[in-house]
Amino acid sequence: MLIYPSVESLLYYAQAHLLLDDLDVIWARNLLLDELKLHDYVQYEVDYDAIEALDRPDTVLEPLVAYAAENGIISDDKREYFAGKLMNIVSKRPAEVTDIFNDLHRKSPAKAFDWLYDYGIKSDYIKLSKINENIKWDAKGTRGKLEITINTCRPEKNNKETAEALKSQKTEYPSCTICKENEGFAYGSQIRTTLRTVPVELGGEEWFWQFSPYAYFNQHGIAVNSEHVPMKVDAAAIDKLFDFIDFMPNYFIGCNAALPRVGGSVLTHDHFQGGAKLMPMHKAPALIKLKNKEYPYIDMCVVDWYNSVLRLSCSNREKLVEFVQKVNGAWADYTNESVNIVAKTDEQHNAITPIVRKSDDKYVVEIIFRNNRTSKEYPDGIFHAHPEYQNIKSESIGLIEAMGLFVLPGRLANQIAEIEKYLTKEEKYSESKLTPDMVCHKAMIEKLLKAAGSSKLSAVEAKLNIKDEINRVCEEILVNTAVFKPDEQGKAAFLKFLSTLGIEAK
Repeated sequence: MLIYPSVESLLYYAQAHLLLDDLDVIWARNLLLDELKLHDYVQYEVDYDAIEALDRPDTVLEPLVAYAAENGIISDDKREYFAGKLMNIVSKRPAEVTDIFNDLHRKSPAKAFDWLYDYGIKSDYIKLSKINENIKWDAKGTRGKLEITINTCRPEKNNKETAEALKSQKTEYPSCTICKENEGFAYGSQIRTTLRTVPVELGGEEWFWQFSPYAYFNQHGIAVNSEHVPMKVDAAAIDKLFDFIDFMPNYFIGCNAALPRVGGSVLTHDHFQGGAKLMPMHKAPALIKLKNKEYPYIDMCVVDWYNSVLRLSCSNREKLVEFVQKVNGAWADYTNESVNIVAKTDEQHNAITPIVRKSDDKYVVEIIFRNNRTSKEYPDGIFHAHPEYQNIKSESIGLIEAMGLFVLPGRLANQIAEIEKYLTKEEKYSESKLTPDMVCHKAMIEKLLKAAGSSKLSAVEAKLNIKDEINRVCEEILVNTAVFKPDEQGKAAFLKFLSTLGIEAK
């Protein structure tokens, strides 16, 4: 295998897309040769126009990784690790990336974040090709469109694993998967050699922003506290969300409820989540318009959405922050057992998920009310996905799903293909022959077969029927998470809670 043209292709790619300086090319070439165990070099011409047209490094990187694997330089399971090492050689160092970002940010926050995101793709930190393999579709729901993604990039987590992680005191390095020390780290399950972060000051504290390598949506990333401290949604956290929006007005930013079962998958490290995306919930209209005499300049409404959302809008940041903090305090102590809401037992159960963005020069805050209490009937959470729906989604319903973008486990890709065979009569259904990973879908399979009757569905019809059922389940899961159900009793209970804050219907 003639490897020298591939080395030269990567070097030119780095000059064209990663700002590799001409003065650093020889140095970078020699480092690449060392990684590839080459002791001489023959320079070749490459297809410069084709390389300049690339939007990611796959085609120039893969031949080098394949060469290393075929020649025993790396084992096959070290391909991603080795690719990261090569890309790190030709990428800008963290301080250089920060300097470029800050120069751009002074002129335009949007251009700075656009550049950082593009650099992440070009350096192979953001795995665009793998992201594009995810299965996506839109679902027309009863209260607005839902967006469904089967994420084939990452393993499924359950609520028990998340809760145990919160209790455990890790002493490893880095302390968790989102710590600052992951920048350049390349061992264990985290290959972050080309991760580049940028500093952000929030609430007078040092935080940083990084993009997700397996993004759920455009420019999906997290703002992370530089200190490894647990998540907390308090008055200071709410103020920090607004600080971030002032730093990047084109994004939304949100904080998961800092409780097991209703929070995100990482509760041990304080962080926010956001990006350049208008979520389905953001587009939902008002269900009930509200007012408050003490804050007449804040526009308020209950959102016409599946779960329980209060939307607040105001151009006065100080007053809006003050009111959101009042809502947070009131909800933390609110109990209404007629609708299963108990604020505290031996632990805290009520929490909010606040999401902040800007629209028409106004700050907009959507507050999703959450409760993580369990019962004998619902051991995974009264307001979590109920057992009959966990074949589709068993993980915590964090802020992304709560806003209508469902990230479903990758296992579903193969499982859907198996269910299709039963509907097309390619295979005869038998409960006794279900494999262990398919047993969880028993009820859904039998429901779909009953609906199809004796008909032999085409592959297209089978796929559509399965998707329709998944869409229905996702909608039901969101209703499960609603502390105030979208019915007359729930609406009345919601207004009763809001009245404790001096909020009433217009």
